[in-house]
Amino acid sequence: MRESQIMLLHYVTGLGILIAGAIHLTVIFILGSYDANLAFSGSTYSVINVYKNVLLVSSLWALLALVDFHALNGLRVILIELYQGFKWQRSVTWLLGFLGVLVLIYGTRTILIAYRIMIP
Repeated sequence: MRESQIMLLHYVTGLGILIAGAIHLTVIFILGSYDANLAFSGSTYSVINVYKNVLLVSSLWALLALVDFHALNGLRVILIELYQGFKWQRSVTWLLGFLGVLVLIYGTRTILIAYRIMIP
């Protein structure tokens, strides 16, 4: 993939983080009461009950995927600027790509475990 395409994805994920984050925070904090959101369990919009709502679970996963790519690509750009060279660039890209996949798998696993526990 060309560097210009990767940077376009970087910008798109930044915009996606803003949109998905705004939707997520709106549903959690504006549509629910502030005190109920601070409770761990027991209220409609408590931390643990977020996992009962498919829309909120989906927004959590979208945020996970978007932030994962955006953050690791930003780190990749910094590391490539730090030291130049084709082997270095390829190594950093593959290493951070592998790390990104691991983070995505672990985060997805965590979301699915919490979702499965909360659904009767």
